[in-house]
Amino acid sequence: MTNNVSPSPIEDQWGFLSSHGFSARFAGTWVEGGDPESAARILRADPASRLECDFETAMQSYDPYSSEEVVWIGVHAPGWLHMISLSGVGIAPGPLSADGRRLFYLEYDDGEGVHGLSYWRDGKGRGQYGRDSNTLGELESLFDRHRVDTTAAQDDESELNSYLHLLGHVTGRSIDQDWLMSPRTLYRIPDDAWSW
Repeated sequence: MTNNVSPSPIEDQWGFLSSHGFSARFAGTWVEGGDPESAARILRADPASRLECDFETAMQSYDPYSSEEVVWIGVHAPGWLHMISLSGVGIAPGPLSADGRRLFYLEYDDGEGVHGLSYWRDGKGRGQYGRDSNTLGELESLFDRHRVDTTAAQDDESELNSYLHLLGHVTGRSIDQDWLMSPRTLYRIPDDAWSW
């Protein structure tokens, strides 16, 4: 079910994220579900590493090119979780999207640009759009339904904004100060849980 949201109070969603420290790299995962602990178990997160913390504390682990995977997991909106990969290469979407759950993964790297937006459901990739691949699949209907025109993107920033606005519409919540400052749980993820 698609949630309707009012226009975001922050139109420049990517500008907001990059101004808070994500300008080098951002890897975000939006997944259906309301239980961060369940997601952590699926990822086989190290329970001893569990730390409830605010954004400032979480960003002390921001090391985007490290081989150690560190994620900050929390509730995004009713029925949705969000995970920010603060360190490492990003989590494997397949297990998190099992059992009919929808999952969106968005990645940006300032050295390589926008990797793109991928969409997963039932443990399988259902579409990807961006530098790495343009196999739209089920993403095409979401782009059409929410009037997202990726061909209008003139640069990385406008492309990222189009994806972030789409995710705001699909999940029912856009990025703003309250979103970023909501407490979440920091976990270290073992190597074999995040390899694609």
